[in-house]
Amino acid sequence: MAYKYTNKNNISLALAVFLMHDSYDYDDRANVISATGLLKSIRQIVLAHQNKDLAKTVDISDLVPSRMGTAIHNGCEEAWLDRKNVLEALKVFGAADSVTDSIRVNPETITPGEMPVYVEQRAEKEINNTIISGKYDLVLDGVLNDYKSTSVWTYIYDSNSDNYIKQGSIYKWLSPDKITSDIININYIFTDWSAARAKQDGKRYPQQRVITKEYPLWSTEETEQWITNKLESYQALIDSPQQDLPECDDTELWASETVYKYYKNPASTAKSTKNFATMDEALMRQSADGNVGTVKEVPGEVKACRYCSVVGICEQAENLLASGRLNL
Repeated sequence: MAYKYTNKNNISLALAVFLMHDSYDYDDRANVISATGLLKSIRQIVLAHQNKDLAKTVDISDLVPSRMGTAIHNGCEEAWLDRKNVLEALKVFGAADSVTDSIRVNPETITPGEMPVYVEQRAEKEINNTIISGKYDLVLDGVLNDYKSTSVWTYIYDSNSDNYIKQGSIYKWLSPDKITSDIININYIFTDWSAARAKQDGKRYPQQRVITKEYPLWSTEETEQWITNKLESYQALIDSPQQDLPECDDTELWASETVYKYYKNPASTAKSTKNFATMDEALMRQSADGNVGTVKEVPGEVKACRYCSVVGICEQAENLLASGRLNL
């Protein structure tokens, strides 16, 4: 997909050149879907396919998160390809000489006793006339590792765990000879970590800027069945008009929870008396107050559309904008 850039926030040329540089190795073959692409909703996948020549307007300032993530991935790749650096790190971990001598980065073949490390390797597999392609960050002695530069709150609420598991499972399905473990290590690098908050909240808040968390992967059979089902849904709708496509659900929209606001004095709605997670709870409070006031349902705010490549042509997004649930 082509991009048209704007600079609404007057980003300097020094930063703009960096932010506009996209080094990702896109695959332009018509029958290729990436592992991360499969995680998107059917609506988004189909619309993107139907409008692959559409130019998306992107403001340069909105590229900061993705470029920071790319920079971290590139740095990690460079670090692992520097054998001297790897050996120094292993010494810090107290690794025996036999271990350091056995490390092989991106080997073409492995002999018994060697420990393979695969960095930024791409794999692909064809299924149902579609090529699934994926590039994983790091495989260390059979264990898949992924770097995620993200908000602290993503970690606290574990809001992306399902996608981490799906993505990791697809990578293992693509490279079962290299990814032999049944877990994925997500290496969190927090973009908004605060030492002060860490001191205040020692239970939920991460106590350091970087944390590794383990997630279980699906079996190869489960993964292939999920991929097959997703492709069947996609292929059945690939030429369908937009009005026949399923709408993205609240999970796919990254929608916040619906809130039920109770106003004891309906004449004053500047601030609710209390907010509730369900209508029943709100009505119970209203009843306890003598059936005065009013309850207002406030649907959750939608966030995913802000990052969607086809938001400019999506009728669902247009309706969400009109309803106030989406702000671009």
